[in-house]
Amino acid sequence: MKRNLGLVVLLLLFWVATSSWAAVTGKITGVMTDAQTEKPIVGVTISVEGTSLGAITDADGRYTILNVPVNTYVLKISSVGYSTLEVANVAVSADLATYQSHSLTPTTTELSETIRVTAETPLVIKDKVASINIIKRDEILAMPTRGFEELVSLQNSVVRINPNITTQPRGGRESINSAELNIRGGRPSEVAYYVDGFSQQDPLSGTSTANISNNAIKEVTVISGGFPAEYGHVSSGIVNVISNSGSDEYHGTVELVTDNYFEDLHKVFDQNYYSADFGGPIPGLEKGHFFVSGERRYLKDRNPTSLDGFYVLPNNSLDGWSYQGKLDYEFGPNTKLLLGANGSVDEWREYLHSYAFNIEHTPYYKDENLGVNGKITHTFNENTFANISGAFYQTKRFRGDGVHKEDLYAYGRPGGNPRFDRTNLFWQNDTSGTAITTDTLTTDGVVRTYITGGDEGHVYDDYYKRNSWYVGLKGDITSQIHDMHTVKFGFDYERHTLRYYRALFPVESYNGIDGGGFIDVDRYGFTYDGHRSDDESWENDTKNPINGAFYLQDRFEWNGMIVSAGLRFDYYDYKTERLKNNEQPLNPDSADVTDPNATILDPTDLEPSKTYTKLSPRLGISFPISDRTQIHVNYGKFFQRPNLLRLYVGYDFYEKMINRGGFYYAFGNPNLEPEKTTQYEFGFTHQLSDVAVFNFQAFYKDVTGLMQVYNQPAFPKSFASYRNSDYSTIKGLEFQIVMRRTNNIRMDLKYSLSYANGTGSYANTQSNVAWVNANEPKQTAPLSFDQRHSLLGVIDFRTTKGEGPKFGDYYPFENFGVNAVIQAASGTPYSPQTVFNEITMASTSPTPDGPRNSKYTPWTFNVDMKVERSFDINKYKVAAYFLVKNVFNRDNVYSVYESTGDPDNTGWLNTDAGQSWVNGTDGTEADATGFTGAEKYEIKSNNPQNYGTPRTILAGLRFSF
Repeated sequence: MKRNLGLVVLLLLFWVATSSWAAVTGKITGVMTDAQTEKPIVGVTISVEGTSLGAITDADGRYTILNVPVNTYVLKISSVGYSTLEVANVAVSADLATYQSHSLTPTTTELSETIRVTAETPLVIKDKVASINIIKRDEILAMPTRGFEELVSLQNSVVRINPNITTQPRGGRESINSAELNIRGGRPSEVAYYVDGFSQQDPLSGTSTANISNNAIKEVTVISGGFPAEYGHVSSGIVNVISNSGSDEYHGTVELVTDNYFEDLHKVFDQNYYSADFGGPIPGLEKGHFFVSGERRYLKDRNPTSLDGFYVLPNNSLDGWSYQGKLDYEFGPNTKLLLGANGSVDEWREYLHSYAFNIEHTPYYKDENLGVNGKITHTFNENTFANISGAFYQTKRFRGDGVHKEDLYAYGRPGGNPRFDRTNLFWQNDTSGTAITTDTLTTDGVVRTYITGGDEGHVYDDYYKRNSWYVGLKGDITSQIHDMHTVKFGFDYERHTLRYYRALFPVESYNGIDGGGFIDVDRYGFTYDGHRSDDESWENDTKNPINGAFYLQDRFEWNGMIVSAGLRFDYYDYKTERLKNNEQPLNPDSADVTDPNATILDPTDLEPSKTYTKLSPRLGISFPISDRTQIHVNYGKFFQRPNLLRLYVGYDFYEKMINRGGFYYAFGNPNLEPEKTTQYEFGFTHQLSDVAVFNFQAFYKDVTGLMQVYNQPAFPKSFASYRNSDYSTIKGLEFQIVMRRTNNIRMDLKYSLSYANGTGSYANTQSNVAWVNANEPKQTAPLSFDQRHSLLGVIDFRTTKGEGPKFGDYYPFENFGVNAVIQAASGTPYSPQTVFNEITMASTSPTPDGPRNSKYTPWTFNVDMKVERSFDINKYKVAAYFLVKNVFNRDNVYSVYESTGDPDNTGWLNTDAGQSWVNGTDGTEADATGFTGAEKYEIKSNNPQNYGTPRTILAGLRFSF
């Protein structure tokens, strides 16, 4: 009775606590039988070496060890009258059960012998009720990849948008310092990222800029369907990274990776990584362990291009750090404390080909992340344990001009800005000392009206910063109520603090606040000129949305069938104000809709934003057809809060825009509802042999309530905002054959076929529609990341000590490995247009030349390879390797001009308008750069960002102990 009361009290305590948490433990379960009689054995002790975890079998010989951290263990199994059994290589993965059933050999001697065996990872995962892929540490170190994003991109139905691509203005989205991942046809913000169970996502943008060293990663789990009830705010995929931890012995790694060698033999892009980690027991604390890691990286060209004529792209560098640490301590046999921290700082530049003759002013970014977390685990008995966790996660971003960076007032100073050159499609004459203002850009003719970003005379005219953090608290309790039921009940809570600043035209800053220099600034939590503000006035106060949830999950096992059923309740409160009347925003209570005196927005025009509650059921079932064949089905409803960036707006900025019109900028909308996804999946697994398994999945997703920009009719001026108007349907088939290592070779072969259709690919896809005040499309079309076909093969050849040809007493190819990743994929869609000037987007407006997204870029083909040789020197291990990207140096085209379908030609110069310009003064006379306008046009047409990465060869040296 007292124990039950304690559980109730603990559950009530947990109700102070959204789902920025993920599982980091699994369980070990099985049955122990007598080798001679095959009857179950009661009272067998199973212990997990290196931990205090263990269990004793019941009358049916069953046992379950809960809350086992992700790792590889040795099980020690003992019972009176039987030989002791030690089972090595028992791998535990997050959210899954590891089945270890064994037959014990009776013995008549007092001192029984110890039998040692090695467990094999099963080819068929018995409790798999959804699509899940697990990448273990040995695979991570063997593959030609860096960073967990690359590992995720090698899974079925994951589309990796190449970071070289310059996004068309009509479908703009925010740049990140990594490839963009779309899982099963979802938008990038629909993927949730976790490190050690804690969210690494910027809630404002929905993206992640977190970094963690390869050597610090223990396991990466990718769930692409059938998410358990404990996961919220996710629609397309979960990426859960488990980092290394301390052990009873000290261990560490130092690694150097660079391409800075033998420059005469290969292209050097000056890419350098230096990492180190160290872990072990905490001195003076018998039950405590620690692990720390860090990485320093400098890349002069962070994403090179394969286009001939380009080598290191200028101002495309990255300079960054990442760090991570963990500490665990057992207060006693039943209580454990876990503390962790991780962070990164990256300063990087983004090469833009439109700035080819103004390269120093390309954008500068600074991304900062910091996460601190703690968890206390208490075990009530061998069947029940509870966790309570707390977390703080902060992410910052700045984007601005590469010269002026955060010096906002410098953007409008004549002495610090580039000079305009001659008048033509790209630039214009400049009067020495003239300040760069809207007025000076639009005088002396129409051409100046169409001055486009990039060339001489242009600062990167966008100044943007944000700072967000959350504090979260979560509690859960897990109990093996019966041999057949594992029940988990939990709560979680988050409170965010959001600050945002964007100056749309920072070159106007020279005018000052009284001269209208900061009229085009959207901000909250910042002063008008970009300094942090604690002013909580209603117009520009910080935003503090909260999310809460509770869930119940049951995993039921019966005669080999496994049912995972869950129910999740989510609560969303945006904690802000919204307009009472969108069509009459400045005087919502007046009967005179066109009141000319209604020019001021005040608190009476607003009302509290709505709160939302959502209930989402989840169900997954696994059926064993035989000991080698299994099928699974799952169904679920998932809700995701809109990116917070789309919810909020500074109301002084809004007031100014609503009085003069603001189609060029979409306001946040606190009326946005959570997006909804309904997902179905069928899976089939068959073990082809003792070394090979075949996996098949079919999935269908229906997504509604996606955000899209639209035009809101209003008085005195219409404006652009966001609403839940987009929807999409995604369906696909996934095939996989895995062959475990046989005769030194391991293989993983994948193919996916998918169709991703919808009304919009990104939240700003319909910007042009809103601009011209047209109705948004109701017909679906392929989404921009609709990649129909994807084939991938991973082939790994590896020898152990004493293998390979022998020369005298030496085996030159022992401990040698080659890992090749072979990829082929169909292209992604684009909307064909009649020939127009795609370089300046000024002289001609594009006219559709076919249905939206009806044509596709070419297929791509790529081979990456890692060749490694390791050496054992006493108790130390040294590994030397070459990591080669794009082995065959293939020119892969990822983006094309919409008018021609070519990556290097718009076709405009061959039109009458183009020929007229080419033969005119601007096209034939050279300017200060030495190029004519026609030559400069062709240079800018040949965009290196339309191509993928060339062959790069990194050399690595890793020292570990």
